[in-house]
Amino acid sequence: MEFKKVKRNVTVGHTPGVKYMAQIVRGETIDFNKMADMIAETSTISKGDILAVLEQMQTTAAWMMQAGHSVRFGDLGIFTPTAKVKAVDTEEKVTVETIQRMYTRFTPSVDLKQKMKSSKIVWKE
Repeated sequence: MEFKKVKRNVTVGHTPGVKYMAQIVRGETIDFNKMADMIAETSTISKGDILAVLEQMQTTAAWMMQAGHSVRFGDLGIFTPTAKVKAVDTEEKVTVETIQRMYTRFTPSVDLKQKMKSSKIVWKE
């Protein structure tokens, strides 16, 4: 994984001011087509079949999360539907309007956490 050194003006904390820090150099976002190409190159499954499975996996995962289920993606981790809600004084005051935002939380598996910890770090100048 590549990192670069960046200069930032930090305005919070005990010692605000100009600071330097490491920042990940992000590569391209890998889409389903690229993933299908990569999988097809290392298996006997066709790109079309892989794309069909990935599309169905995406659709099914969304359906399950919309129904309130968490979805585990093998050794990657778990996607969990989550909501930001407003606390009110009585049960009667709990309404749809007290649900402020719906979102998805990703929790990486222990295996993925270990793989990320053991990533090789490379400095990009």
